Amino acid sequence: MSSSSSSSSYIKVSSYTDEPVAAVGSFFNGLSIPSSTEFDIYKNKKTNNYILHGETDHLEYNGDSVTNQDLNDYVVAMYDPNTKSVELFKAPYFQTKVTSKQYKVYKGPSVRSTGVKNVTQRNALGEAFGTKKAKQAITNLEKNRIDADKLQDMEMDIIDSVQESITASNNSGSNMGSTSKNSTGPQADDFSNSPIPKPNVDATNVEYIYPIKSIIPAKDWNYIRVQSILTDSDPISHFPSSPEFIKQQLPTIIDQGNLEKLQILYYTSLLFAIYENRRVSSKDQLMTKLNNTPSEALIDTILQNFTIARTSKFGKSKDRSFTIDPHNEDKLLCYLIILILHLSNFSVALNPLARDLKLKPTKLVALFRAVGAIIKSATVGEAEALGIPKSSVGTYKIAHLKVPFKMPELTRRRGGGGARR
Repeated sequence: MSSSSSSSSYIKVSSYTDEPVAAVGSFFNGLSIPSSTEFDIYKNKKTNNYILHGETDHLEYNGDSVTNQDLNDYVVAMYDPNTKSVELFKAPYFQTKVTSKQYKVYKGPSVRSTGVKNVTQRNALGEAFGTKKAKQAITNLEKNRIDADKLQDMEMDIIDSVQESITASNNSGSNMGSTSKNSTGPQADDFSNSPIPKPNVDATNVEYIYPIKSIIPAKDWNYIRVQSILTDSDPISHFPSSPEFIKQQLPTIIDQGNLEKLQILYYTSLLFAIYENRRVSSKDQLMTKLNNTPSEALIDTILQNFTIARTSKFGKSKDRSFTIDPHNEDKLLCYLIILILHLSNFSVALNPLARDLKLKPTKLVALFRAVGAIIKSATVGEAEALGIPKSSVGTYKIAHLKVPFKMPELTRRRGGGGARR
């Protein structure tokens, strides 16, 4: 007993403060918050709950003490070694979330939804009990209702027509729509933060607008081993993913025995797979999703180019965490699109590709425009070659990359920032 008593230490509580002067926030692993970030705490006088808010130029941090369901109180202790005493400060606990300001979704007031519901109910009553005149008015209203999706397609067609007119006018010597390269053309450093690689605007061959060696890093070619695919009875099983685009390209490339093109197809399949698994947050999980078939060195380069590493002092490099933010998601898609253009002789049907990527056609159109492709409706010849019904020719889009190459106007106005989605 005496030995135990002599080794014991006693700490005195000198004071206790109930009003919060500190807070405990729970963020996701690997989050690094700049030291200059300022946070504010707000208290609800009726419920005594707290709200935490902080922000930087690009991110918002928000937390609510109501989410603390374990009913524990958190206390921050300040220890004074001279007096062997502590000051205690009650600290609210916040379960927090981080939101990008650029991609924040602003929700409208609920009254708008209520208004739509009332119109629907009123129309239903009118159709059931209304006079012939009232029913005819409801029918006319429905016929004249604007379809937002069709408007988006029309908008794309209008932009195409205007740009073609401006180009033709400039070629004929007119000053209409002419611009100065110094004022609107993208400068060399515009592409430092762009999701698209820097194009060679002076290329005379379409293959050199985005040279394939600038899309697939030189050191990665050694890790794309595809020789055995040429003789395998089930070649598609070697690929990390097998969307329809890959399945359609593979037989022709094998028949040609083109090893380099097969390497490009494999790398394209790998980017498809990375996009499909873009919500995975660690290299170990990603390799498991890909059945550990791609080279680990190849995956390392891709994660370095298309993800943001989440800092951690623990774990091996195999377990390192990462995230694909909206900017890197656009970058991944733009590089994938350029590879697809190379494999398709720089002419791509967008409708089936949109299904492969599970993207709206209008979003895919914006991404192709971001890399400088020209979007047009399918011609009669293209429709026949692709087996498109005549009724769908007008809405079936084809993307072409051509020389002489010109950066699109939409990309210029955004300063090379890529497609918004």
